[in-house]
Amino acid sequence: MLAEIRQLIDLQTTDGQLREFTVRIERLRAQQKQIKQRIATEMSQIERHRGHLSELEHDSRMKNLEVDELDMNIRDYQQRLDHGIISFKEMEDLRAKIASERRRISAMEDEALVLMDTIAETRQALQQAETDCLAKVKQLRSQIGDIDEQTSEIQSTAEGLAGERIRLCEQIPSYLIKQYDTLRARSAEPIALIRNGTCSGCKLKLSGSTIERVRGGTAIVNCEHCSRVLYVDEFAADA
Repeated sequence: MLAEIRQLIDLQTTDGQLREFTVRIERLRAQQKQIKQRIATEMSQIERHRGHLSELEHDSRMKNLEVDELDMNIRDYQQRLDHGIISFKEMEDLRAKIASERRRISAMEDEALVLMDTIAETRQALQQAETDCLAKVKQLRSQIGDIDEQTSEIQSTAEGLAGERIRLCEQIPSYLIKQYDTLRARSAEPIALIRNGTCSGCKLKLSGSTIERVRGGTAIVNCEHCSRVLYVDEFAADA
């Protein structure tokens, strides 16, 4: 086998490993993105719980203010009844308003009590949700850290392989590198083994003369169908 063929095979192997590392890094980054989205989802759920609690507390304050306002109205009406000079009809109207306001206060106080219970339950549920969220986020961030470590290790190995690729290319004639790169733009494996008389790349039958030229090992031979650079396994008898 020509030394150049061996070098091209080594280059193809290196490129295959680099491609595999690139795929692995992309998958790890995709996993990391999904984990970050899960963290964002967990945090947004907590914010929704907090928003709901805030709305309930706002409603409670508004009800208390309304009760205070109604109570002030009752005091004003009673003051006018006790000390004002008013007609009988006005007196009856004020008494009716006082009774109405007191009924409204009673109903609102009942609603306020229910609301207070709801607020207490919601606050307790929020505290539990925050505790659970903190544990989940801690675990998810730990996974992100693990992925960062794996990515860093793969990148370090890939950088070493990239350096090895440069060294390989320096040993191979430039015209072969150009041919190799042109073929690799079309196929991940531009160097193909002859197996059972066929090109392992395109799977098409090769002519006898092509096979004999490859076996002769005196020149670079390309597949007559796909143009891949061909080689034979020196220890196999089925080429």
